[in-house]
Formats: sequence, structure tokens, C-alpha cells
Amino acid sequence: MFLYKKKKIKKRSPLKIISRLFTIIIVLFYLLSRMPPFFSQATNKTYVAEYGKIEAVVSTEGYIVRDEKVIKHLGEGEIVLLTKEGEKVRKGQKLATLHFNDLDEKTSKDLEIINLRIESIKDKQPEQQLFHKDIEKIESDIAAVSREIQQLIKDEEYEKVYSLKENLSLLIEKKSIITGEKSFSGKNLEQLEQQRKSLQEKVSASEEAIYSEFPGIVAIGSDGLEDLLTLNNLEDFTLQEYETIKNSIKPLNSNDDGDQEISLRIIQDHKWSIITALKEKDIQQLEEGKSIKLRQRGESKEYKAMIRRIIHEDGEDAMIVLDLTEFMEEFYSKRVITFDMIKTSFEGIMIPNTAIIEQEGKQGVFRLDVNGFSRFIPVKIKGSNREYSIIYNGFFEESNNGENSRINTINFYDEIVTNAEKISQGDRIR
Repeated sequence: MFLYKKKKIKKRSPLKIISRLFTIIIVLFYLLSRMPPFFSQATNKTYVAEYGKIEAVVSTEGYIVRDEKVIKHLGEGEIVLLTKEGEKVRKGQKLATLHFNDLDEKTSKDLEIINLRIESIKDKQPEQQLFHKDIEKIESDIAAVSREIQQLIKDEEYEKVYSLKENLSLLIEKKSIITGEKSFSGKNLEQLEQQRKSLQEKVSASEEAIYSEFPGIVAIGSDGLEDLLTLNNLEDFTLQEYETIKNSIKPLNSNDDGDQEISLRIIQDHKWSIITALKEKDIQQLEEGKSIKLRQRGESKEYKAMIRRIIHEDGEDAMIVLDLTEFMEEFYSKRVITFDMIKTSFEGIMIPNTAIIEQEGKQGVFRLDVNGFSRFIPVKIKGSNREYSIIYNGFFEESNNGENSRINTINFYDEIVTNAEKISQGDRIR
């Protein structure tokens, strides 16, 4: 006989079912609430705030204008420069010597000795004092050779006597030149001055000394525009004259025939200018009296310049006159200059424009805190271009009802959100 035991089926309580379902719904809601930051992290990149610079630049070519004068065109002959190009000189300083033909070295030596002798006589020094040491040595040599000759005669070595007699004759001649009638010392002051005059005329006829007419900077070479391109002439300069110069520029150190020649110039002042032509659209933000910066093409060093004149004429071009006082390397040796004209320049923290958002009438960015949540931080813009803005770092001042208040802002190396429009305050980004 088999007995079967019935299994009792428990019925679930409706209350427990509702409780579990409620718990599941809460978990789902929590997970769904955390999904937007997850997607936000995928779609919103961050940016580390670093130093940057934004410039509004116009690249152009212009011509250097100096207050200068060509003091000498050096033709044929040997030129001995006594100064270096770019060196500052004083008024009356000797710059160079031009030798027209070969000068006998003996003439120069004779003139030097005569000058010394005249100076010695005028100072009432004993005549023999100038060459005293030389005379003593020559007399000692004569005595030694004489003794040697006498000994050779005694020894009947006549062949050696002949060569020593020639040596003795040379020593006696040398002494005569210094102290005897053949010497400058054997002449009186009047004779020496006549001799000096004759030698000086000979030297002067063979060379020319070149002196600085005024203080300034020495430069070599000429392009023929020194009298046209002056600082004073720029006051009435026209765009037509600018185009004429543009078509007549030639290299330094050349004449009209293209042959090379050397000219010496003196630049009278540290002030100099640059003239250039720009399209009308490129002169926006420029005005007379405004200070700007410029740099030579391909270089990083910047120079201060002041806009003296902006000349508008019919057509699309305008001429700009820039005045400079800073020394630019080799500005004295070239006429044409290619440079970048920096109309505006801003530097500081550089951030993408997409990172800037406006909330409650204030511009700011979303900065990430240590936990990765976004926090709105006010910013103040210095300058912008199409993609980036330069903003103040650390703090900036804001005026409200006549009172200035200090506003804290972002610092270098803060992490900010690049797509600020896609998130809100308090969103978790990472």
C-alpha cells in the first residue's frame, strides 16, 4: 500500500511582491540618473588651461627711412677703414684713409724720424740723446771688428780680412747716417722743417683722410635714396612717391651702371622710420598716434613703434608711416624690410570659445572639482579670435555701482569643459 504526501504550496504575499517591485524601480531610476554623466563624459572633452597668445597680425613689406648723409664715395685706391660698420663715432673722428697709389715705405719712415728729431730739438734735448744707445752699440761693434782685423793681419789671414773690412765700412756708414752730415740729426731745425714739408706733401698727394662731420653711426654703401627718404620728407610723402621708390630700389654699394663702389654714410640719429602700404581692410584698428609692435619676418624679437601718419588716397591702398627708436640689428645696412605688424596682442590663459557660457548675465566656464563635478566659474575676456579667447587668471576686478570688487576666476592648469552648452552646474564629467 503506497501512501502519497501532498506538498503544500505557499502563496506569496501581495505585499512582498509590491515591495520587491518598488525596490527594483528605485534601482532602475538610480541607474538611469547616473547615465547622463556617463554619456556626458563621452561627448564632453576637457581642456587644461595653459598660457597662450592671440595676435592680430598684418604681414607686409616696407622701406627703412633714416636721417643720414653720404660723406664720401670711395673710388679707386686702397681703403683702410678705421671703424666698423654699425659703430658709433664722434664728430671729427677719423673714419678711413684712402691711398691713391703705392707710397714708398722709406718716405714714411723718413717723415717719422724727422718728426721725432724736430720734437727733440724743440724740447732742447741734446742732439745725440735721441740715438745715444744706437751710437754706443755701433761704436762697440766698430772697435771689435777693428781688433779682429788687426789680429788677422798679424796671423797673415788676408782672405778673412777682406770680408771684415766690408762689414767695418757698413758700420761706419751707419754711424755717419745717424750722427754725421748724412743724418737728420746733422741738420738744423730749419732744414728739418723744409724736409718734413716736402715729405708731407708727398704723403698727402698719395692718400686722403676721411673724418666724421657729425656724431652718429657708421654705415657702408649707398642706394642713392639718402636725400629723398628722410624723416622730414615723410611729412609730405605720397602714395605715388612710394610706388616710384618701390620701382627704383637698388642694392647698396652699386652705381647707376651696376658697378660696385663703396660709400661711407653717417646716420645722424637713433630715430628712424618705416613706410609701408596696406589694403584699406588691413588698417582696421590702426589710428595715428597709436603704439603697436612689429617684428622682422621669421624672428621673435618685437620692437615698439608709433603710427605717425595714415595716408588715405583713392583706391584700395593706404600708406602707413611708423616711427621707431629702438635699435634693430643691421637697420643701418638695408633699405627693404619684411615684417609683421602686430595690431593687437593678448596673452594669458587661452581657452576654446566653446568653453565659455553665460549664466545669469555673467560669462564663465565649467571647471572640474576634485571629484570630477562641474562648477561654474566667472571669467573675464581680454581678447578673442574665431577659435580661442585670452582670459584673466587668478582674479579680475569688476565695477558695480561705482565700486570695484575682486572676482576669483580660474588659474593655470585648471581642467575645464570644452563644450559648456551641453552640461549643467553639478554634472559629473569624470
